[in-house]
Amino acid sequence: MNPRELITALWSGQPVARLPMNGIWPWGETMERWRREGLPEGEHPASYLNILSDRACGLPLNLNMVPPFPIRVLQMGSDYVTLVDEFGVTKKVLRSDYDRSGGCKGAAGAMSSMSHWLDFPVKDLRSWKAIHEQRFQPTLAGRLPDDWQQTGRAMYIEESKTHWTSFFCFPLCGLFGPMREMMGVEGLVYAMADDPGLVHTIVDDLVTFWLETFLHLLDGEVRLDQAMFFEDMCATKAPMISPAGFREFMAPGYRKFIGGMREMGVKEFWVDTDGNAWPLIPDLIACGITGISPCEAQAGMDVARLREAFPTLNLAGGIAKRALVGGPAAIDAELRHGFTVAWQKGRYAPSLDHGAPPDIPWENAVYYAEGVRKWSKKARV
Repeated sequence: MNPRELITALWSGQPVARLPMNGIWPWGETMERWRREGLPEGEHPASYLNILSDRACGLPLNLNMVPPFPIRVLQMGSDYVTLVDEFGVTKKVLRSDYDRSGGCKGAAGAMSSMSHWLDFPVKDLRSWKAIHEQRFQPTLAGRLPDDWQQTGRAMYIEESKTHWTSFFCFPLCGLFGPMREMMGVEGLVYAMADDPGLVHTIVDDLVTFWLETFLHLLDGEVRLDQAMFFEDMCATKAPMISPAGFREFMAPGYRKFIGGMREMGVKEFWVDTDGNAWPLIPDLIACGITGISPCEAQAGMDVARLREAFPTLNLAGGIAKRALVGGPAAIDAELRHGFTVAWQKGRYAPSLDHGAPPDIPWENAVYYAEGVRKWSKKARV
């Protein structure tokens, strides 16, 4: 099987001869540690450890704000920096995180701590419409790589013949996730109670913008197999939105987007959220969601239980990152648990349940990669 055939079979519940290896993605601080402990300079651990196989071909479409807000530093100190980021959010960050990321929200993986959010650009219908009209227009101008027309488009079309194609845009391609980004958690949940019309308007505007933009791009030659919502709408114990709230505010947008994208040939629709998503999964499936990741183990998203409860829901992630802190015995147990589910039950691609934190030694990452390579090739090791 080539990568496209493998992923097609996996997400269809058909038998496969191997499982895809989805790499390891460290925080910026983790990379700094691993370089000190043995990762060669200039090497990414996923490719260096040879645990990135059957990768998808990513559609390089930017559905974030175009143009972005200019990043403005309001106060620079030795310990903290206060700034306005590319999405118009005012926040205070560690100076070390600013030095790694330049203050960009899009470089969140380079940061080692959460920001202290101070202000948000969307407060009411007027402020939303101003941003929508200026920065969410359904045009491809500025939303594709500079070389798309010359070489990128042809390369994507050729690669899509043998590779699964996917789309993911962080952080403004979702519903709860983008609204939280532009309004803050408190602003969003208060609006759901006090100004529900605003929330419905934002959802409808975003979905309309996405569909019209994709219509310009997916022309038959440029195709897409899978689209993923970025949501991060769940905490460790429970979602940040109730099932009733999801059904009222988000489900209509999900259905509209998924229905429109299915007409354009897209097959798979995934949600990316950390935390405990259990209460929302039945409603996600009812809207047309076919997969979920990263199945965070410490939040109760055990892949064996998920597979039993939702037999046709595709899964990715699920390998507890904390096991890599514990060492070989913990890593072996976690790999055995996850890959046994994958081989015996199907529709699951095991990988770490989030980015690798900096308390993982490089030698443990190497040991983990050795296990992944073995488990991905056969059902027993």
